[in-house]
Amino acid sequence: MANNHNRAPPTVAKAYCIGIIKGLRMYDEHSRSDLSDWLKDASGEYNNTVIDEWKKGKPNDEDVAEVLINMKAGLS
Repeated sequence: MANNHNRAPPTVAKAYCIGIIKGLRMYDEHSRSDLSDWLKDASGEYNNTVIDEWKKGKPNDEDVAEVLINMKAGLS
């Protein structure tokens, strides 16, 4: 995420953030690894870390809302 703050346009940084969140969601839903049983809460906590890091790049309010909607879509 840190590289995206300085190098990537806001739309690329937003897409990267959403991609990480979707990847974590896919891992939660589809992983058959024994490790996933140990890390049940880790992806939710990491989602917050990803979003907090992304926000350091000062995204606009619309982008923040879109990312939060994508995150919450995985929680329902």
